[in-house]
Amino acid sequence: MNVKSVQPVSDYFKAMQQFKDARATNGQSHLASIRNILMLGKKLRTDEMDYLQRYDPSLYDQAKSLSMERQAYEDALQHSRSKADANYYKTFKLMQIAGQLKQSGSEELLMRTNSIQEAHREFMRSSKYASLR
Repeated sequence: MNVKSVQPVSDYFKAMQQFKDARATNGQSHLASIRNILMLGKKLRTDEMDYLQRYDPSLYDQAKSLSMERQAYEDALQHSRSKADANYYKTFKLMQIAGQLKQSGSEELLMRTNSIQEAHREFMRSSKYASLR
């Protein structure tokens, strides 16, 4: 047996630790990317929701809540009778969120506000909005 070719056990553990650190860094950057998508008010894909459910359950709950609120808002917009109704509902919803400023963290409120605004922008680009009086 050639003794010079055997690496010390400490080198093995050092390499394993570097691998774990790299994986943790990659996971943190993926979480940061998903958080950024939420901050911009965009919808998350299914794989992103699955990742959150696995690695950050609290952010997953928050994302799920945002998604449900956005869906309810989009449904309400679909029942608007006029462009003024749609704009009124947007203002009402944003005022409702602003009224909760003392109860929630500002990051969550920013996510909610941006989600509502993004949903409204998408609705304004739709044929449904164009057909309203």
